[in-house]
Amino acid sequence: MSETTFPRVAVLGGGGTIGTTVIGAMRGAGWPAEQIVAAGRSEERLAPVAAEFGVETTTSAADAVVGADVVVTSVKPQDMRALLAQIADAVSPDALVLTVAAALPSSFYEDLLTDGTAVVRSMPNTPARLGKGATSISAGAYATEEHLALAERILAGTGLVVRVDEEQIPGVSVVSGSGPAFFYAVAEAMAAAGMANGLDRELAEALAAQTLIGAGALLEQSGESPAELRAKVSSKGGTTLAALAAMGAAGLQDVISAGANAAVARSKELGEELQKG
Repeated sequence: MSETTFPRVAVLGGGGTIGTTVIGAMRGAGWPAEQIVAAGRSEERLAPVAAEFGVETTTSAADAVVGADVVVTSVKPQDMRALLAQIADAVSPDALVLTVAAALPSSFYEDLLTDGTAVVRSMPNTPARLGKGATSISAGAYATEEHLALAERILAGTGLVVRVDEEQIPGVSVVSGSGPAFFYAVAEAMAAAGMANGLDRELAEALAAQTLIGAGALLEQSGESPAELRAKVSSKGGTTLAALAAMGAAGLQDVISAGANAAVARSKELGEELQKG
């Protein structure tokens, strides 16, 4: 399929946060409105999507997928089985199914859809709403290079898109999927430390937020590793080095590892629970 063509895309769950993020990214990248249809349960939730992006909307998922080259499934994982049952007979055998739901493997979709359906699994994160996200994509059993390239085109407007093996998704979910919440927790703790040392809440939170933004920009633009940048602000005998030493002694790395391990374990449990139906 040519890069200059715009396949028809049905976004199921199009009234939700993830669905509207995908639609917004596509429209921002020049995807024609007439080549996108958003499906959702409620006309009330779909109305703002139609107004903002100019796309067709429907409350029938089965109607939405008819004639679609790509079906984006962005409903909650616990609602996915019921959704696939609604659309299974209507999805074209040649369509790409691009899932942006957590926990469920590509085999879950392959088992419930027409044999040979191409599935690409993606793992976006919340900053994708601002085009600053980090999203992984992985190919199911029947997905080709062309399918992966098409998924990249659809998601390009969300930020960084990387290809991984599906077995790597638990690691991705820790670093970028749950990662924003980890950084928010750090910013929250930094603001609390500032308040404990005389700052008011508004000032402490503003300084913590801007420091996080600035540090992230340096990581993105400097080409240096986190360790290299950390070393540059950790002068021998200085306050930063003293703080980092205290954090290390208190088990900073152990705390992060514990959180990561808990996230991976829960992701596996959730996937197993959902696949049992």
